[in-house]
Amino acid sequence: MSPTLREPPSAEPAPAVGRRRTGVHGARHGGRSERVVRAVMHAAAAEIARAGYAALRVEDVAARAGVNKTTIYRRWPTKAELVKATLRSFSDGRQAPPDTGALRLDLLELVRRFVAVASTPEGQGIYRMLLAELHVPEVEALARALREERLAPWREVLERGVARGELPPGTDLDLLVEMIRGVVTNRLFRLRGPVDAGALESIVDVVVLGAKAGGALRRGPAAPGAP
Repeated sequence: MSPTLREPPSAEPAPAVGRRRTGVHGARHGGRSERVVRAVMHAAAAEIARAGYAALRVEDVAARAGVNKTTIYRRWPTKAELVKATLRSFSDGRQAPPDTGALRLDLLELVRRFVAVASTPEGQGIYRMLLAELHVPEVEALARALREERLAPWREVLERGVARGELPPGTDLDLLVEMIRGVVTNRLFRLRGPVDAGALESIVDVVVLGAKAGGALRRGPAAPGAP
């Protein structure tokens, strides 16, 4: 299902001489340039959902967005750059991390944001493409490039939890993030199971309680001959 776009512009003003804009952040807030970016991002997400990465054509994105193909190439010279900008625009890591003063509440807010983004038609299409085509070198490189910024809010929340004494020092923070996001992703896209508030609370509680008990402490390699 493709999103409905309002007033898709047919062209974009040429950028000022000496200023090269290749991402979302160069758009003037509220102006035509921003509307072009928004239209292209929604169109690209819809085409990613329809065709996947390998079969994605910039011509189809331009037609869906109602802009000229040159408008897209001016901002995103390659398909990989266009897809990277699209993935970033629909990422749940764009907002500042919550700071409620309690680790459990912060993690619940983060996982709710993740589900909210992943449950949109655009988010579903993007995540399905990533799951289906992660073996494609370009897709793997895109996912790896965006991993750090996507996980940064989670790490910050967990680091504050360690500093407050809610988690023991030496906790493997990346493991906790993988456990929460991995279970939710599996439910959303493989099992198609419930991801209601109760399920999210249970997932977070299992992970946090286990980590508080030391279950996520980093462990060194086993000694030779150890069972």
